[in-house]
Amino acid sequence: MSSAFPGTGGLIRDLKYGLAAILLVFSSATFAQSASDVSDVAVVDDVVIYHAILPAEMLRTYPAGSQEALMHGGVPGGKHFHHLQIALFDARTNARITDASVSATISEVGLAGSLQELEPFAIGDALTYGGYFGFSKLDLYKIEVRATLPDGDRVIEHSFEYRHQ
Repeated sequence: MSSAFPGTGGLIRDLKYGLAAILLVFSSATFAQSASDVSDVAVVDDVVIYHAILPAEMLRTYPAGSQEALMHGGVPGGKHFHHLQIALFDARTNARITDASVSATISEVGLAGSLQELEPFAIGDALTYGGYFGFSKLDLYKIEVRATLPDGDRVIEHSFEYRHQ
């Protein structure tokens, strides 16, 4: 598999397999396709950023009191809620970044958005960052992720679009 980022082809391949495993943890066969359609990876300033957006309905299937049902204060009720999940890795060492400060702003394209701090949470032994967002309209959204790295001197930003259907 070739990569647009020299030296990261193996890492990106490994991370895609890892993301697939995470999606399997959170999904039944019904949701696997929709979840995999809204995940991707990017490299920004030597940091690999994985993002995935999962429907909250997937997490409502977990038993009350389980780690998945309780994260971020519990799964919100109602329609159009999704869980944004961000994982960060050092592209040079492949080490997971576990002590960053991560936030996301989600907005309809062309409009002001809402900023939310993403909370660290573990899936098995793997720490990621996440939070729930409501997508009130079936529309195109811009998601801007900002991470302040542990040294406090480096801030990375990455944006992508998500079409809520």
